Amino acid sequence: MKNSTTNYSKPKQAVLPIFISDYLDICDPVLVFDRFMEEIDLEKYLNQIPAHVAGRIRYNPASMLKTVLFGFMTYGYISLRELEDNCKVNLRFMYLMEHKTPSYRTFGYFINEILKPSVEELFSDINKKIFAEQHVDLSHLYIDGSKFEAN
Repeated sequence: MKNSTTNYSKPKQAVLPIFISDYLDICDPVLVFDRFMEEIDLEKYLNQIPAHVAGRIRYNPASMLKTVLFGFMTYGYISLRELEDNCKVNLRFMYLMEHKTPSYRTFGYFINEILKPSVEELFSDINKKIFAEQHVDLSHLYIDGSKFEAN
């Protein structure tokens, strides 16, 4: 008697869970970063975006901002093409971009046209939030083991 079994599953078939956050560790830096950025009012820095008239629907500007900042936080310097690639293959970037993959040109437009006018205020508010939450002493500044007294 011939044993006939047919395997209908594929090794590369999708598996549950569907949410990327379920794959990330609870202490993952991207979750802490996302929670921290949610506490800052990002909409006041992203109000320079022109109205959507035609074409494809815009990416969420708050997600774009978080992705750009997280990329620079993680790698120190990251090219726009690396940002695009990370949105395709890196779970952390997929989590921040909600499964969307903007092109490097979209990131370039976002940085140069949307963020450029308000980047100083944005970084000032982020620093104030960090100093307030972490109780950072601003009377001294430490760079590479050197100590400088602040005025």
